[in-house]
Amino acid sequence: MTSPYRLLSCAFVLLIACGDEGVTTLSPSTDTSDPTTSAPVTTTTTTTGEPTGTSTTGTPTTTEDTASTTDDTTTGPPPSNCSQYTDMAACGQNGCEWTQIVSYTHSNQGCQGDIRDFCVPTDASGGLTSVWRDDNGDIEVLQFPFTPTDLGPEWNTCDCDGPLACLCTSAALDCPERLDEFCGAITNENTCSNAAVGGSFACGWFTVSQEGPLDGACDDPPWQKVCLPGTDLSSKTCDEISLPYVDQGYCMGWTDPVYWREIDGIVEVTTICGPKPSGWTLCVADDPDQPDECKCGCKI
Repeated sequence: MTSPYRLLSCAFVLLIACGDEGVTTLSPSTDTSDPTTSAPVTTTTTTTGEPTGTSTTGTPTTTEDTASTTDDTTTGPPPSNCSQYTDMAACGQNGCEWTQIVSYTHSNQGCQGDIRDFCVPTDASGGLTSVWRDDNGDIEVLQFPFTPTDLGPEWNTCDCDGPLACLCTSAALDCPERLDEFCGAITNENTCSNAAVGGSFACGWFTVSQEGPLDGACDDPPWQKVCLPGTDLSSKTCDEISLPYVDQGYCMGWTDPVYWREIDGIVEVTTICGPKPSGWTLCVADDPDQPDECKCGCKI
């Protein structure tokens, strides 16, 4: 049965909706821009039913606040110093990448390379770069396949004044004044022949004899096998070049090319089957300015 209370209520609602012009302002308006109807509408619609997503009550969450919260939780600036992390777990947990790079040392055995674990930024970019540091007398040279920007102040970019191990890296350094020192420190023929600077072979294994002061006389000290910077390192010329000395009766058929140089008043001569020693002068028959010590090379 229909409750008398509900019939009375319905009659009351209909009376309001159908009244004369003096009371029509209590009816809901379809014009949401009319401020005079917003308060009554809010009052009548919030007393029954569940609030909808378009309800005007409560404090709204703005789009700006939501975007700010999302940025803080999902993105952010990259770590400022990934190189400080020395284990894989800490590296990955701080937004960095655990990778392997090459480290170099230089000794009388030439360049020695080793693989070293290192923590780097995930957005690393740039070209091949070599850096070095002095860790209490222990020189460490690292080669990165990019340009590191987050290393500490103890690291220095390799240049011609850096350690010799900087020349071991594939990063090109134009340091001809360091090559004598770089090659000269090597005491093994195979290592010498495989010594590279900036990714290119730079040294050759030569036989050298010191002939004393510039006096035209051949001294007879023991000759030495030494590693020197050179060019045309892969060439073989023993059977292709015959010195003019052969025609003059010198050297008794010696055909290897002879080179000379003077260092601190001491004349040195050298010969090798192929490569040319950098900074040395080829002995020739018609050069009046070359020393007579050129003929001393035939005894090597």
